[in-house]
Amino acid sequence: MSADNLLRGLLFREFRIGELKFDFLEGLLAVCVTGAGYMLRTPFETGVPHWTLLLAEWYLAVLAALLVGRWTSSRKRALLTYGILVLLPTTVAEGTILSGNGAVGVLLCVCALYVFGQKSGKWNAWFFTLLLAGLLLWNVRYAGLGAACMVLWQRKRLLAEQLLVLLAAFGVRFIYSYGIWFGAGYTLDTFHWPNIYEIVGKEAVQGQLVDPAAVTGLILTLGLLTILVWLFGQGACTACSGREEGVRLLRLFLFFGLLAGYFLPYMDQSFGCLYGVLSVVYGMTVLEEFPVPVILQIVIYAGYQEQFRGSSMMPMALFAALQFLVILWLGLQTLKDAGVQILCRQKN
Repeated sequence: MSADNLLRGLLFREFRIGELKFDFLEGLLAVCVTGAGYMLRTPFETGVPHWTLLLAEWYLAVLAALLVGRWTSSRKRALLTYGILVLLPTTVAEGTILSGNGAVGVLLCVCALYVFGQKSGKWNAWFFTLLLAGLLLWNVRYAGLGAACMVLWQRKRLLAEQLLVLLAAFGVRFIYSYGIWFGAGYTLDTFHWPNIYEIVGKEAVQGQLVDPAAVTGLILTLGLLTILVWLFGQGACTACSGREEGVRLLRLFLFFGLLAGYFLPYMDQSFGCLYGVLSVVYGMTVLEEFPVPVILQIVIYAGYQEQFRGSSMMPMALFAALQFLVILWLGLQTLKDAGVQILCRQKN
């Protein structure tokens, strides 16, 4: 066999590792992207980042790529998803500079989504429940995902006992976090997430132990989540293909997760890390809706910019308004997924 044929055979030879299938050129590109991601994550003045954080971030990127590959049957989109998540500035900042606090939550959520999409057995639903319960216990910023799981229960995707586990985890963390934060002396301008407080104002009320705006935000968030869960429960979700089911699940998580953080007080820039990763998966799965994740990435980056620079190049209220438009759009699409608009037409 000639050297040309040997080289041609190597370049286009396919390899398989579990569900992951790729050819030599795709593997070479993934190695190059991984090397670039490693250089981005290496602050040379302080040394190499801890190997456990690096493994967690690349495991996250591989899982997200497998999700996209499963839903789209496209190796190119899966590889592009991996490359974006390895090089994404917010994941680099969260996993390396900020010690990975938000990156741990992202890994738990993506693992839960990956397990939930498996076809076989009730144990997948329980594994999903335990991973998501750990996520809800990890940080109060993921409170909206608890409401999304209530919708999944209404659609008979989760058992009642699984929902109770998730609600218990959410309730414990919610009470614990705000019990501490109300006495910690935080104000609404301590943190860097562009939510509604950037629009209505973040000035703390002087001379009071508890900021009334924060209490109002808590009540408003819980009320909105309750009303929306009831509204989504009025519809009847129709059966669909694996790709469409994955898109609906991503929309549900993005909508409820972002909505909770938009009204919850004391949300910092790390809140956006999870939804930045989910938006990349969403954009790669539904290319015609790619502008939505792009806008969301801009909003998320603004929070990190204010964290590191102390100020944003543009008013944070602008990014808060952009985020509100994204939430509205996701809400309308999710209501269509749930069939609520069909019910409204029938009643009218």
